Amino acid sequence: MPAPLADSYTSSVRTGRPKAAPSVTLFPPSSQELQTNKATLVCLINDFYPDTMMVVWKADGTLITQGVETAQPSKQSNSKYKAVSYLTLTPGQWRSHKRYSCQVTHEGSVVEKSVSAAECS
Repeated sequence: MPAPLADSYTSSVRTGRPKAAPSVTLFPPSSQELQTNKATLVCLINDFYPDTMMVVWKADGTLITQGVETAQPSKQSNSKYKAVSYLTLTPGQWRSHKRYSCQVTHEGSVVEKSVSAAECS
């Protein structure tokens, strides 16, 4: 069975609350982690409502499905939701592409954040 193209979470619970678009922050691998032969990119998705969203990772515009792990959304103290998605690479993979992107789709809107190894050196 092929891997899913994106991690997606949906909920059947609907209320009259207004939608809230997510705030997305993308963190590159730390220099300390790169020394351990790992490179993990972290995409933080905060303050969205409702809790339905989809995360897609890309390298130079090409979809990535391996090494992706996305947590189910959890409720924040402000009753909005948060989630986190990880992309785990080797340092060689991290350096071999110009740009990595975390693309979050929520209620038909897309928020995309990008980072490159060149910006972090």
